[in-house]
Amino acid sequence: MAVFGVDISENNGAVDFAALKGAGVRFALIRCGYGSDDTEQDDTRFFENVRKARAAGIPYGVYLYSYALNTGEAKSEAAHALRLLGQIAKPAYGVWFDMEDADHYKLKHGMPSSDTLVKICEAFCVELEAQGYYIGIYAAVSWLNNQLKDSRLDKYDKWVAQWNDVCEYRKPYGLWQYTEEMYIGGERFDANWAYKDYPALTGTKKEEEEMTYEQWREFQARYEKEQAAKPVSGWAREAVVHVRETGQMVGDVEGNFRPQSPVTRQELAQALYNRDSGK
Repeated sequence: MAVFGVDISENNGAVDFAALKGAGVRFALIRCGYGSDDTEQDDTRFFENVRKARAAGIPYGVYLYSYALNTGEAKSEAAHALRLLGQIAKPAYGVWFDMEDADHYKLKHGMPSSDTLVKICEAFCVELEAQGYYIGIYAAVSWLNNQLKDSRLDKYDKWVAQWNDVCEYRKPYGLWQYTEEMYIGGERFDANWAYKDYPALTGTKKEEEEMTYEQWREFQARYEKEQAAKPVSGWAREAVVHVRETGQMVGDVEGNFRPQSPVTRQELAQALYNRDSGK
């Protein structure tokens, strides 16, 4: 039986995992980063999303978006994923290598040949498998049917992207990303179906513990309190001083600025009002 899930990155902002669970989401595929092993290319919400998924009792997988143009860069991307994976529990829905060219980086820098693209996928997958991770490849059905159709990749699971009523990929696959227009709690997500029992395949069925809604709310409150207590990051200090001195943002009703906390719509509205009214 197919299981419903979503994929998530920092581009989704602060995700309400309780809302996801209430909407029937049973797994999440969470981006850990993109490109080579540079901390500036970590997904800024990766650890937050992992914590929230675990707290909500939603099993998760991890994916890394590839910018590799050769196998050396692919090995750096593998090191990138392994660095972050080493700080979390083994993902129940495996690790996925996101092979595409959404922003035309590969095209602008000399699109690798199909043979090189296959070798890039192999280089990443070999490194992750050697560390005991269940590994698969994400790509659009057009890429899988053309650039990545080589039989050398047949041994790896596939996560097929095709926004359609049916998945037309003819080789075996375990995941199908069928739309980018799934709205949950007013937020848009990519939606997926899983056709395999990935927690069984990865040996992680007992690692994910469900929480009651009350326990989730307690976790959320604790997390928000921890974030509120964090000092402003160095790179944002000048901006924080500016918006406070000009009155564009003044913090909550008690005067606490909470620099690392998410901004609610009403706080954003107040900040915009302060700016436009000259306060």
